[in-house]
Amino acid sequence: MQNEHTEISVYIIEELLLRHENSFNDNLLEMVDFLAATFSVARCSVMAVNSEEQALEVVASTKRELIGSKRKLSDVTISTRALLDNTPLTTNPETLSYFQPLEASKFKCHYSINIPFSFLDKRLGVLILSDPNNGVSLSVEQEASAIKLARHIAPYIYAIQGKGLLESKLAKNEEMFRQLQEADGLKTDLVNFIVHDLKGPISTIMANLDMLSYEELTELQLEYLNIATSDIYKLQRMVMNILDVSKLEDGKVKIYRDEVDIYDLINRETSSCKNSLNQRNIQLNIEGASHICYIDESLIGRVLANLLFNAIDYSPEGAVMNVILHYDADKHESVISISDQGTGVQDEFKEKIFEKFFQVHSETSQRKATTGLGLTFCKLVVTAHGGRIWIEDTPGGGATFKLTLPEKLPGEYS
Repeated sequence: MQNEHTEISVYIIEELLLRHENSFNDNLLEMVDFLAATFSVARCSVMAVNSEEQALEVVASTKRELIGSKRKLSDVTISTRALLDNTPLTTNPETLSYFQPLEASKFKCHYSINIPFSFLDKRLGVLILSDPNNGVSLSVEQEASAIKLARHIAPYIYAIQGKGLLESKLAKNEEMFRQLQEADGLKTDLVNFIVHDLKGPISTIMANLDMLSYEELTELQLEYLNIATSDIYKLQRMVMNILDVSKLEDGKVKIYRDEVDIYDLINRETSSCKNSLNQRNIQLNIEGASHICYIDESLIGRVLANLLFNAIDYSPEGAVMNVILHYDADKHESVISISDQGTGVQDEFKEKIFEKFFQVHSETSQRKATTGLGLTFCKLVVTAHGGRIWIEDTPGGGATFKLTLPEKLPGEYS
């Protein structure tokens, strides 16, 4: 008969806890009222573990004034002892004296049973039944029934705690993300402001260096001038990359496509890096034929310059670089490859190398400073033209950057 009564109580408890018209806390209050009536006790409470404060907290009680009361897990109390031992703890006037100093303030009872409950090996809290109305302790059968009912409460407490923890972490992550976005926006604005202001001084330096090139200079002075000119052009590319990557990401850079001889454009860009090639004693070979592309000449020119100087930076002294242009008639696109004899790029970096600020360091590289945005700029521009850019291994060692420039944007073919 007791088992049948327990099964009915389990059903009622589950029905109470699953009611959608009330909050879970309200459902818990109805449940403790039901349990108090079922076991004829003056007080029934549920204490749940508060992980953040490392305490047991009353989340529901027939004595509503107790809700919110907490006991640190380190305190020697009836409830904490039951939870830590993971064993139901029954007290009477004789055993209660051991806990009296801490319990006296709010808990005064002649009898109580504190039943710990857990789910998936996680200790969640304690169900407390105190002071039977008739003054007689619960029978062995009643205590066994109470222990069984506590096990059925556990999954619901576990679910609600998990939901609360998830919502708390989500709120914290959202706030952190908001702060990071705000900080990133401020950083980007500051960098763009500073970099934009660098354009003026750089142009002035470039103009004065150009004027010096018309003077009669010694061989050593000319060497110094070439080094300074090479580095100021490198600085200009870095500044432009920072500004244009930001604009391209925001969709603020327009692509002005026009008919351009891509072979002539390659020759012009390779001429601009002759000083750097000569300083490193690097031989540059160009292979291809005149071909008209429908591209933004300025942006693609800078892509080629970035790839050429990147290859120079990572090439050893006396190396050979090859630039090959060919037209793929089947795919209606021009394919350009720029290869070096450097240390190459490991497979796991061949995609990441186009990400913002990502850099692969080489022992042979003479580059002292970089923004890590040159290749990001290249990918954004090539993608805006409807093309692709990727890296392959150069036979014999090194890296080969390849890019495609289609005759038309995707979707323009009939």
